[in-house]
Amino acid sequence: MTNYNMLASLLRIKETDLRLDCVLEADTSIDRGIHVGGAYSALPGMTALYYGGSAYFNVEDPTDPDQDVFVLSKGHAVAALAAVYADYGYIPKEALLGTRGWGALIKGHPGPVVPGVAVATGPLGHGISIACGYALARKRAGGRKVYCMVGDGELQEGSNWEGVMLAARQEPQQPVHHR
Repeated sequence: MTNYNMLASLLRIKETDLRLDCVLEADTSIDRGIHVGGAYSALPGMTALYYGGSAYFNVEDPTDPDQDVFVLSKGHAVAALAAVYADYGYIPKEALLGTRGWGALIKGHPGPVVPGVAVATGPLGHGISIACGYALARKRAGGRKVYCMVGDGELQEGSNWEGVMLAARQEPQQPVHHR
C-alpha cells in the first residue's frame, strides 16, 4: 500500500469517527438536531485539513499568530467543527453534549468563544471575505496559510463575491517555507 493510500484509509476512518460524534451531538442537542447535511459535507475537507499533516494548528495556544487559520464560513456546519475540535483537543468531548442550548459552548453557528475559532460566521456569506482579509494581511507579513470552507447557500450572498474579487486581484505569493 502506498503512503497516499494509507493516509487516505486513515482519513476515512477518522472521518467515520467524527460522523459518529455528530450523531452524538444531534441526539443530545437541546433541539434534538443539527444541520446534518452541511456538517456531513464539511467533514471530508475538515478531516483532511486537520489530520492530513499539511496545516499547523496550536491547540495549546489557540490565539498563536504563527499558526494557520481556518474560517468555517458555512457556519451551519458547526457540528462538524465541534466534532473535530473535541477530537483535536480544542474543547472537551463533553462540550458535544447538550449543544445549542442555554449555557452550551457550541451553538447553532461557530463563534470566537470556542477556542480555535477566529470569527463568528453563519449563513450570510461574510466568512470568505474575512478569510480573504486574513490572507492578505498574512501575505504582507509573511505569515502562515488561511483556509476557508464555504457552502453553496451562502454563495448567493453578495458579500462573499466582494472578497473573492479582491483576492483575484492580488499578486501571487511565492511559497513561504515554515519550520
